[in-house]
Amino acid sequence: MKLSIITLLATQLSAIQAAPAAIQDDSRALVRPRSPHARFSRLATVTSTIVPIETGAGSGEGGEEGAEDEVEQAGEFDVPIVLPGGSKVDTLYPPGQNGVFEIEFQNAEDRTLTVTQNPSPAAPPAGFRAVEPVSFIVELAEGTEGLTLQKVDYILNPNSTLDISTGAIGRFCAEAGAFVIDPAVGELEFEAEENELLIKVDNMNGEWGIFVPDTAAAPGAGAGDEAASGGDAKPNTKEQLINLLLSLLE
Repeated sequence: MKLSIITLLATQLSAIQAAPAAIQDDSRALVRPRSPHARFSRLATVTSTIVPIETGAGSGEGGEEGAEDEVEQAGEFDVPIVLPGGSKVDTLYPPGQNGVFEIEFQNAEDRTLTVTQNPSPAAPPAGFRAVEPVSFIVELAEGTEGLTLQKVDYILNPNSTLDISTGAIGRFCAEAGAFVIDPAVGELEFEAEENELLIKVDNMNGEWGIFVPDTAAAPGAGAGDEAASGGDAKPNTKEQLINLLLSLLE
């Protein structure tokens, strides 16, 4: 009887050792090819949560939206800036603590954009932490109805080691008094080669925050906590089976 139990446990232990590690799947994260008009040259880090997708030609027909007729300009916080109609316009703001805030826009007619910073934003959503100590308030003076393209972007600084691949861009909801991270806010993407987090929306006007999961701030923190707690940490399944096998052999 003891031999059959040992055989069964040994079989289970072998199955556990042979099983592949689970791969976390973040369905919100998409990887797009680098734009031919890339603003930054940086090393891309693609994690297991990002699933590359195949696309057509990187430029010309089938390439990125507006890539053939794209305008890039530098904005200043609190200062209105004209977004010229006709072209795709990328407006980049001065770098923050970890990255650059950017607005992508396209429309037949001009619009006037003002971005201000809120130095005392609401708390991050549960399970997240803010990447910047400020949030960003976007105001398109003539409104956002009927625009061809509206995107809110955050590009990681070249010298930053922060992982934003599993991050999110949240919109402040005045009624709830909190930032909301939800697919209903917009289509979230991550461009690995530019280390850029972006969200495509129907209305860019509002207050935006950039967030990453708490675990991204301190990798391995869970393991460290278990080690610090000594005997309080629970053994994993493999350890339990090994201990049981040894006890049966005694």
